[in-house]
Amino acid sequence: MKFISHPDNSVLKIISLGGFGKVTSNMFVYECGPDILLVDCGMGFPTEDMLGIDILIPDISYLRNKLDKIRGLVITHGHEDHTGALAYILPQLPHVPVYASNLTANLVMDKLADYANMPKTINILPTGQPLQLGKFTVESVHVSHSIPDATNLIITTPVGTVYHGSDFKFDFTPLNSPLPDVGRIAAAGTAGVTLLLSDSLGSERSGYTPSERTLTETFDREISDCPGKFIVTTMSSNISRWQQAADAAIRHGRRIAVMGRSIDRNLKVATRLKYFQLPQSAFVDLKQVRKLPPKQVCLLVAGSQAQSGSALERLSNGESKDVSILPGDKVIFSSDYIPGNETAVQSLIDSLSRLGATAVYSGIKDHLHVSGHGSQQDLLLMMTLTRPRYLLPIGGTYRHMVQYARLAAAAGYSPQQVLLPGQSQTIEVTKDGARLGPTIEIKNVMVDGLGVGDVGNVVLRDRQLLAEEGIVVAVAEVDQNDLSRILRLEIMSRGFVFEKENSELLNLARSQVQRVIASKAGHVESDRHIRQIIVECLEHFFFDQTRRRPMVLPVVILV
Repeated sequence: MKFISHPDNSVLKIISLGGFGKVTSNMFVYECGPDILLVDCGMGFPTEDMLGIDILIPDISYLRNKLDKIRGLVITHGHEDHTGALAYILPQLPHVPVYASNLTANLVMDKLADYANMPKTINILPTGQPLQLGKFTVESVHVSHSIPDATNLIITTPVGTVYHGSDFKFDFTPLNSPLPDVGRIAAAGTAGVTLLLSDSLGSERSGYTPSERTLTETFDREISDCPGKFIVTTMSSNISRWQQAADAAIRHGRRIAVMGRSIDRNLKVATRLKYFQLPQSAFVDLKQVRKLPPKQVCLLVAGSQAQSGSALERLSNGESKDVSILPGDKVIFSSDYIPGNETAVQSLIDSLSRLGATAVYSGIKDHLHVSGHGSQQDLLLMMTLTRPRYLLPIGGTYRHMVQYARLAAAAGYSPQQVLLPGQSQTIEVTKDGARLGPTIEIKNVMVDGLGVGDVGNVVLRDRQLLAEEGIVVAVAEVDQNDLSRILRLEIMSRGFVFEKENSELLNLARSQVQRVIASKAGHVESDRHIRQIIVECLEHFFFDQTRRRPMVLPVVILV
């Protein structure tokens, strides 16, 4: 297709600040002329090589000099990968109004209450009520997902209508959420959709994604032969799944206890809004669990992704003061791994198994989890309802995006109609069509404790080196009148070799440094030069002796 030049106000630019080809860290920029609309603000999970990193958040560098253009931020649903970065990013977006559905807004407000200088109110955006934000008109539409009150967005712009189809499936028997509004989605398609941004995470699965209700039988089956405590873990915001587990517990005469602040908070909000309905008498305080026979207990536990410090991890390590894992207990993992978390979850399952629990997970049993993401037929149904001119797969890895393109080809779309951007590539939409635009710089923004973005690749490389090879600290007292004369040299090993058993190696290293520096008499220029010599000498020596490269930290004291 041939494109012609357009003024900025007739070009819609779409950017993923978390990066295309990412499952998490969802945050999108819609920019048209003097106006910017933001959609979602989610967190991501660090990979195993990101040592010490707690979470990842979107990179908002692109917005730094455009804050006055931002008209609003709309959240599609309450999962952490769409809301979890708000506490870190909202302080950098002062005075930007935030909109969400009823449950989503209340979940977000409850969580932000833990942080200072946060907005007191998240505006409720009812479905079917268009909201004008600069040049954008935004209307939310009910869809099915693994959390109630999930929405997609119909975004009307000067260059055409975009359907923002973040996480969805077509569940026509939802547990505690409205039906997907197929009629409104189809009406948008009839009026004309230029571009469909579609969830693609389920593009490799055939058929339709089953209804949440299909898990009712699974919970009843698993709890019926459990002689000990019945323990269920899933995503903390998966309200529907907690409801099903709790209902099964009541049917089998068990009391329910909650482990994990995130679950407790989410269930209190959902109960207040009637998205979670259970008599208060069904619950028991965690401190009372030891007083009950194990067969009368059901635990709802946070930490299905083996997050460090989570309730389930503490339980598996025997660190809970109220509950212990005992033989006969059964732990149900009613969730899929988030890509990158497989090893951590498998290690957690090992720990639970060693304590005598029966761990039940997708690797050994089917039908423990129902995805909130549409499979191939759900995705084809969304294409059919919206009838877009162009398609842009989101919410999956690049392989999911490619599979989505194959699915679209089977539905009659040409390769030119399916956009497959690189991670930091932009999308440009005009009245003539849609195309891949230029790339912008997007980096991982890592959160480590209270530090946001102060850990980069150099720091991670150092941490990786320390983890793999250890550190050697060399403290040298040097004659300030003769810098080639070392008066005292101490070499300490941490994570490299055990000092007591390798004293000969460290003594040889000490002698080597002293000889090298002494050989440079008259040529040592400064204490900085001494540090450089020590590093180079010890790096070469230890590699020759051990074929390992510890990090060398020199300390020079002039006396």
